[in-house]
Amino acid sequence: MSKGQQYLQFFGSDALKRLHGCAIAESDRGADSPCARLAQPLRRPQVGFGNPEAPIVFISPSPLDAASASNEAFTEWLDHEGRLEHHMTADTPLPYFQFVRAVMLAARKRMGQKLDKHDVMDAAFHTWAVRCATENPDRVTDAALNQCVDRHLQSLLARIAPQAIVAMGGPVARYLWWRTMKTWDGWGSMTTLHGRVLDVEIGNRRVPAILSVHPFQRGIDLHPEVIGIKLAEHIRPGAFQPGELKAA
Repeated sequence: MSKGQQYLQFFGSDALKRLHGCAIAESDRGADSPCARLAQPLRRPQVGFGNPEAPIVFISPSPLDAASASNEAFTEWLDHEGRLEHHMTADTPLPYFQFVRAVMLAARKRMGQKLDKHDVMDAAFHTWAVRCATENPDRVTDAALNQCVDRHLQSLLARIAPQAIVAMGGPVARYLWWRTMKTWDGWGSMTTLHGRVLDVEIGNRRVPAILSVHPFQRGIDLHPEVIGIKLAEHIRPGAFQPGELKAA
């Protein structure tokens, strides 16, 4: 079964139709849309990639480069330990893959397990808050984020039912912080909030959301082990074992 068929089976055709319909509607609205200056034409609003039945969901503000975020490119990277032979550049998607792999390695180590080379795909699902692809996650606006989360992200997360969420980047962290805390007391830069855990409401469940800097952020030590340790504290024992990657 192809990944597209797998996602269609898991999410249902209605959910995917809504995502594509949302993109068409935003395009038609033009300057009236908060995504007007973010959207790139003819870019399909991908639902994400990875395993939708995995215990962990990584959320970025906006999609990675569309081609490099494909399952084929990700699998190629895992198989060849970072020696990408695609048209990806080291400055764009590679830091994301390196960071997530290091997070999974730290989580496995904390749980006394060895990293499986396909963990990044099999034990996690990767998606985004805003479906408009941007060159820089910091370009995502609050208006676009609020609208897109209300339209599709909440329903997607409820369907996936993860045991833990990793919120990567300031825009996503800011949204979850206000929605959970209802105050800006304690808010700060992502370098100070890195590793902070929020108890967010997804559907009728409370799910730990671990705040993280975005891997594209430059000039700082990202400390992926901090996120991995937090994950190990919040996912159930045996979550990484084959055959147990089921929605909670």
